[in-house]
Amino acid sequence: MQVETIEPWYKHRHVWLLILFPAVAVIGGINLFFQAVQSDDGLVSDDYYKEGQEINSQIHRDSKAAALGLSGKLMLGADGKSIRIQLNKAVNDNLVLKLMHPTRAGKDQTIILSKEAPQFYVGKLENALTQPRWQVELADTQKHWRLKAEWTISDAEALALTPTL
Repeated sequence: MQVETIEPWYKHRHVWLLILFPAVAVIGGINLFFQAVQSDDGLVSDDYYKEGQEINSQIHRDSKAAALGLSGKLMLGADGKSIRIQLNKAVNDNLVLKLMHPTRAGKDQTIILSKEAPQFYVGKLENALTQPRWQVELADTQKHWRLKAEWTISDAEALALTPTL
């Protein structure tokens, strides 16, 4: 009579193969959770319905800028933080410049530009622009008009700001 020796469960390859798939799924799920928490994209607005209703006022601001015949040029200083804007017509107000990243809301910056000459405005950014693409919006402080453009910083030329219709 032969006595069969039964090996312990941990010495069978099939058992480890069955354990492998759920273990990989759990580790992958934990990894994805931490990536989702650390990289908050902010792609969806909290109040998207209200923003959708305000589209008419934004269209009105664009048409007001076109009616005034406004346009301008935006220039970034050598330090990467100073902004200069030259308009084609003089306006009475300080200006508000919004630099919005297409996907990362946390990188957005808003600055008030002060008047240095009748058609020349300057301001300083809090943080240097590290990403290459930005949405730019220039407006007066009362929000009567606005100029918009998409900016690729690698371009050596000044950014042309025009009314969008």
